[in-house]
Amino acid sequence: MSLLKGEVKRVADHIMVRILDGRYPCGLRLPSETALGKQLSVGRSTVREALGHLSSMGLVRSRRGSGAMVLDYRREGTPALLPAFVRAGQFEAPPDRIALELLRMRRTMAAEAVRLAATYASADRLTQAKALLAHSLTLIDDPAAHTLNELEIYRELVVASGMWPVAWMVNAFWGPLREINATFAAALGPVPTDFHSTLTTLFEHIDNHRANAAVALVHSWFERVDRRLVRLIQRMFYSPSKAASSS
Repeated sequence: MSLLKGEVKRVADHIMVRILDGRYPCGLRLPSETALGKQLSVGRSTVREALGHLSSMGLVRSRRGSGAMVLDYRREGTPALLPAFVRAGQFEAPPDRIALELLRMRRTMAAEAVRLAATYASADRLTQAKALLAHSLTLIDDPAAHTLNELEIYRELVVASGMWPVAWMVNAFWGPLREINATFAAALGPVPTDFHSTLTTLFEHIDNHRANAAVALVHSWFERVDRRLVRLIQRMFYSPSKAASSS
């Protein structure tokens, strides 16, 4: 939702929150654009733009002459829905289990990024990814900015491979991942002290086209980092104070 601004964002947020918390259940036919506009004190074009965005997230489907119908976001949702879903906290599975699966997905994507780069990237195409790694040294005291920079490193590795269709698919996930990291990274502790040395070794594997070694290093790195993140997330959701407040 970060790309939306002003009244369009307000309208989209209003509808989205009600879909995620169940007030607008799957199969519900929303009021007409005109009726929604009157209800929310905006013009019809604003409502139409907001509904178009919600449609791209897999929340509604609009048909000419019949209005917008609420979809089952559990089945139809796209990666763009992920930040709003996490913020809404409407989890049907334990939050730490969801976090673990999301971290595994991140690890898989990172491993694929380094495999592609080690297999296909030439030295000159790795320039931007290496510049981002060098920049990470200046972000040690800013975990949130460092995490976003790390995401960009892996995205640049995909771009460096020259596999454009894969890069386009990655873009669909990277935007939502950036938004989630921007929201939570500052609360997840300091930057690991061996980050730069580990990724320097990783780039040596990529430069020498050692794809298997690069993938193995990424998996071992994220397995260790992710264990720490899951423990932190468990404390956030299952701390004694939260348990007491929910009883």
